[in-house]
Amino acid sequence: MVAGFAPKRASNNTLRPVTIRQLINAEQPHPDADFIVDGAELGQLTFVAVVRNISRNATNIAYSVEDGTGQMEVRQWLDSSSDDTQKAAEIRQNVYVRVLGTLKSFQGRRSLSAGHMRAVVDYNEVLFHRLEAIHSHLQITRGTHGAPGTQADAGQGLIRGQPNDIGAYSGSNAQNVLDQYKSLDELPRRIMGIVTQEAENHHDGVHVNHIARILKNVDVSQVKSAVEDLSSEGYLYTAADDDHVLPTA
Repeated sequence: MVAGFAPKRASNNTLRPVTIRQLINAEQPHPDADFIVDGAELGQLTFVAVVRNISRNATNIAYSVEDGTGQMEVRQWLDSSSDDTQKAAEIRQNVYVRVLGTLKSFQGRRSLSAGHMRAVVDYNEVLFHRLEAIHSHLQITRGTHGAPGTQADAGQGLIRGQPNDIGAYSGSNAQNVLDQYKSLDELPRRIMGIVTQEAENHHDGVHVNHIARILKNVDVSQVKSAVEDLSSEGYLYTAADDDHVLPTA
């Protein structure tokens, strides 16, 4: 890294689509520093890869995965009080998986700590992710300069009912939201629109009470239930705590 160069802060309220090669080549100024990709700090990330080996332990499952650009270990910690074990049973060797998590380094060896992991059922998602990773790289390195189609614009379009197109796993291409969420029921769809819009101003996550206030006439318990379902399906992820959420797209 060039002396005196301060890395850009990637927006913490988005999920960065990457390739494994980008993670292997990511810079880390010192052991406690955030990883840096394309000159931007790397927080939550996602990639699609194929599982080549599985090692099951009492407290976690280690997967060796590769995406054609490189190979990395993904470690998923198991919680006996949840259904993680059942979900892990769906992931097998030579199956493509979608991984959400954070990059870690221990004794010089990099791995991914998975917060969410699921099998890919449509190969189009593999191709889509590769395009998303390219788009994210170009947007960060070249910039958008406030061009139309930003995340805030997409969120406002959802609230106002404007016909925006929506991408499935965009960390930066949120102008494509509607197609992604049109299959959802009305309440989850409205929640996704609100979270997408409000995320820019709530880097620690959008609180469920805040969502309920915007929705009006919807009980907080209903919002919490819908948010939990959206989180388990990979649309949202928890931020500051379980009541603060951000969109994975």
